[in-house]
Amino acid sequence: MPNKQAKHFDVLIVGGGIIGMLTARSLHKKGLQIAIIDKGNLGGEATWAAGGILSLLNPWQQNIESQSLIDEGRQRFATLVTELKLETDIDSEFIQSGLLVLDVDQKQQALNWAKQKDETIEVLSHQSLLEYEPNISPEFSEALYFPNVAQIRPPKLIHALKLSLKQRKINVYENTAVSKVLIQSGSVTGIATHTDYLYADKVIISSGAWTKEILQQDTNIDIDIEPVRGQMLLYKVSEKILSHIVLKEKSYLIPRKDGHILCGSTVEYAGFENEVTSAARLSLQNIAHKLLPSLEKHEPVKQWSGLRPGTRRNAPYICKHPEIHGLYLNSGHYRYGIIMSIASARIMAELVVNTQNTSQITAFT
Repeated sequence: MPNKQAKHFDVLIVGGGIIGMLTARSLHKKGLQIAIIDKGNLGGEATWAAGGILSLLNPWQQNIESQSLIDEGRQRFATLVTELKLETDIDSEFIQSGLLVLDVDQKQQALNWAKQKDETIEVLSHQSLLEYEPNISPEFSEALYFPNVAQIRPPKLIHALKLSLKQRKINVYENTAVSKVLIQSGSVTGIATHTDYLYADKVIISSGAWTKEILQQDTNIDIDIEPVRGQMLLYKVSEKILSHIVLKEKSYLIPRKDGHILCGSTVEYAGFENEVTSAARLSLQNIAHKLLPSLEKHEPVKQWSGLRPGTRRNAPYICKHPEIHGLYLNSGHYRYGIIMSIASARIMAELVVNTQNTSQITAFT
């Protein structure tokens, strides 16, 4: 049974991925006392498993609302990484490596989008593509080049954020499952874990793929969020054979600072099964070899998977609960939790302290 010794906070955040951690940091800056509760380690699920591309994969296909979250992230991520480096001395490896898109059948859509957004884009001929990436497969006749796309290294970003939270004395409860959201007379009063009661007038559910499970056990809302497994492969090469992020359809290669190359990712509706599979390994290897034949002589050094919070609505939930006072949602970011995290945390923090005009966030309710 939980210990009923009172522990009071201004806001409780259930879920400690990057959305939860940045929301905690934003609320702490506003002078509130925060606690984060996570069933595992902070950042240990979808954030850790992510590729870290700071862009939509095909931005010309995204809706305006989600694009606004992406745009804010792209504008502010370098500043966040710099702030964290000054606070913690941890380098999250923000690199403006640029993005090469090999889907030239969408060239006109991309060019129209770039013109509308005043985004830099170049159309590379076959020869120019090989000058940018000499080891790319010669089968590709053209590419679209986005020079301003950057990346970060998710595990290092998590490490920096965790240390930042510790230095700010934000309360963290890791490896602590929430057993119940406490609700009295239509208002939140806190949460119960298996060992504690934690009290607050405001609770934010930011539990990624597990958000629906938590809400369904205590409320009547049936939210459109489900787990979508993504598997990754990691290669280690001694020589530099790739300099830019390379994208073909929904698959990509990401070159890291230390010689690793990440190949991702699968999209699998397998419920909460988070195991790696030999079928995914073979599929990802085939993709890696097709894009960068030099990888054929290398064996992957690691394979992992993560569960993304997928939603059919193509936009996250960043809102108040429609029925329960003091209950908030910040979830459903699917493949773009990292790049959407800065804007999502800002909107949620402003909503919690009542400075956000709710008419401005109707797309996320």
